Amino acid sequence: MFKKKGYSLANYRFSIVFVILSLLSISCFILYRLQSEENLVLKQLLGGMLGLFAMVVVSLIDYHFICKLFIPLYLFNLILLAWCKFVDYKHFHLVYGWAHRKARRWIKIGGGGKAGHGFEFMPSEITKIILVIFLAKLLVLLESKINTITGMFIILALFLVPVYFIYDQPDLSTSIVLMATFLFMLFVAGLSYKVFAGGLLIGVPVVTALFWYVQQDYQILISKYQQNRILSLLHPEEYEGLMYQQNNAGAAISSGGMFGKFIMGDTGKRLTDSVPVVESDFIFSAIGEELGFFGCALVVFIFMLFLFFSFRIARRAKDRLGYFLAAGVAVMIAIQAIVNLGVVLSLLPNTGIPLPFVSMGLSSLVTNIATVGILLNIGLQDKDVEIDDRYEFDDELLKQL
Repeated sequence: MFKKKGYSLANYRFSIVFVILSLLSISCFILYRLQSEENLVLKQLLGGMLGLFAMVVVSLIDYHFICKLFIPLYLFNLILLAWCKFVDYKHFHLVYGWAHRKARRWIKIGGGGKAGHGFEFMPSEITKIILVIFLAKLLVLLESKINTITGMFIILALFLVPVYFIYDQPDLSTSIVLMATFLFMLFVAGLSYKVFAGGLLIGVPVVTALFWYVQQDYQILISKYQQNRILSLLHPEEYEGLMYQQNNAGAAISSGGMFGKFIMGDTGKRLTDSVPVVESDFIFSAIGEELGFFGCALVVFIFMLFLFFSFRIARRAKDRLGYFLAAGVAVMIAIQAIVNLGVVLSLLPNTGIPLPFVSMGLSSLVTNIATVGILLNIGLQDKDVEIDDRYEFDDELLKQL
């Protein structure tokens, strides 16, 4: 579990830690500036400290050991998602599925079935990293079969089961993040260019047709609420009410100018006061208003640094498993950031996904920071260090497949 040999403090990627601390610091500063009635800064600090503690612990656990548990982790994840969907307070009072705004995405512990009571977390946040671990291990086991019908069927079938649960919550944004991460991991695992090109030739027309279909009144693939989100982006003049959040977010960013109201000493009313859940999914609008274009560019640059450092770890990983895992973690977090910024800038429909390491939200914050611990562990293991035999169980499983 804890690797006894091969670790060196010199190999600890403090550059990644610095990136996380920078984003967390910006988050706490912006939450302080929002001056909500709730003590958001304290909650974010506690969540950040918990995440950092988990990150350090995870960074000391050999990622080979974590990946050996890929089947139990996968099954545990399915149980959580199924529990969230099928078990409510009337079935089980202690742990049950919970909904906000008709989206059943949370598991609540305690609270007596009352809003605002008990502890809540989103299983989909755990799903993201568990699926990356599961896919990384599965791709190593089936690397020679990735371009065969049998191999692709096994990988796709196992991947789509948890994704369906998330899509049905409904949580389209997380489903999109997982699908994009899945496709990227297939590509880096050696998916044939012929298969990739064939997938594009088939996929582009299919996606185009589906995009047209979900706009129709008779469509059944997505909820009416999700359909309206898409239509509001395409026809904002007809869905002005649904664009209220994004329009106000855009206005808040524009009002920040080059350096923002905080830097320029503007003490007037903040436009982000009119942006719902600005502390969570739309915190980038508050960054734009308080720190201006300079602050927005800084946040984007820090995320680019995160991606650069993560891919450097992936490139230097000692084996294919570490490479797949590091690349998957990096892309998963990067896609979340891209989708969040796309929503705030009205480039994408409002999907409700947090900005990693910045948005308020205990489940997302702790999970994302803890996930970085896997990257750190991959970076800790130098290529020249011998690894003892860890693959007897995996080789047997490969023979069965």
